Amino acid sequence: MKRLYLSLIAIALGLGAMAQDSRVATLQHGTNFRAYYGSDAFISAHTDAADGDVITLTAGEFKGCDITKAVTIRGEGMNKTVLSKDNSGSINLSSESTSLLSLEGLTIDYSYWGSDSFYIKGTNGSVTVIISNCAMINSDEIRFQKCSVIIMDSDIKCPIYGEENSSITCINSRLGSLNSMTYDVNNCVITGKVNVTNSIIKNSIIYEVSTLDNTNTTSNCLLKDGSSGFANSWYVKTEPDPNPDPWAEDPETPVLWDELFGEDYHLTDAAASTYLGTDGTQVGIYGGAYPWNETPDYPLVKNLEVKGINENGKLQVKINVE
Repeated sequence: MKRLYLSLIAIALGLGAMAQDSRVATLQHGTNFRAYYGSDAFISAHTDAADGDVITLTAGEFKGCDITKAVTIRGEGMNKTVLSKDNSGSINLSSESTSLLSLEGLTIDYSYWGSDSFYIKGTNGSVTVIISNCAMINSDEIRFQKCSVIIMDSDIKCPIYGEENSSITCINSRLGSLNSMTYDVNNCVITGKVNVTNSIIKNSIIYEVSTLDNTNTTSNCLLKDGSSGFANSWYVKTEPDPNPDPWAEDPETPVLWDELFGEDYHLTDAAASTYLGTDGTQVGIYGGAYPWNETPDYPLVKNLEVKGINENGKLQVKINVE
């Protein structure tokens, strides 16, 4: 299968000298492949794509466009393949499509998109969006509207809003603040406040003091002292008691929040064996059934090399897929 994949791409690459650009987008439509080159490669691939197609991007920065088709967009990994845009934009998908939008192994850099808010939404009704192994950076906020969203092994650094009957499932991901409704969060790290309704949050670490109402269901969360509304969870002090009891015998030294973590949201060994989720593994992104892994698990076009002209006058291109 990989050999067929390579040969089909190689045929498509016999188009000309633009193959020398290291940035390549390939468009797969059924068993047919087409290649595009340079910073505009993604825009060209999206223009030619139909719902259900697969666009694969090599490492590098690509200019983006408004995404209006339910396609799979695959990069080489977050912080390796960057999709940016030099003016305001969004993702608008028609609910008439039977396909879903899948964003995989990308960094989407909002600093180029020129808008305070970035929207991912269905235009006529609910659509399905999968975000995996992605980073979303430099936006004031991201708003999901009329979407059923699954976020896995991703790093979303901005506030998130679930609006207009959206449902958002977050698994082993690093998230900004959560707002509005309706979330199902499992084994995540939430770096901002949680202000949601009609949601399920479990086995997660929450860095900002947050209060939930009784429309939510929670379990086995690790929070800073001062939070409230989280059932069956741990509240950890951020500072020692300023007025300890001087008469207490063998006073217990409280565990403090900053003592629980190493780098990249890792729990210390002691904390990892103490704060366990509903499945018996540690809370946070390194526990659960799908521990944090930012590396995509699909074949990637790693690089291409122009080898010259063969005896039939066609361009020879060597492609490495891993």
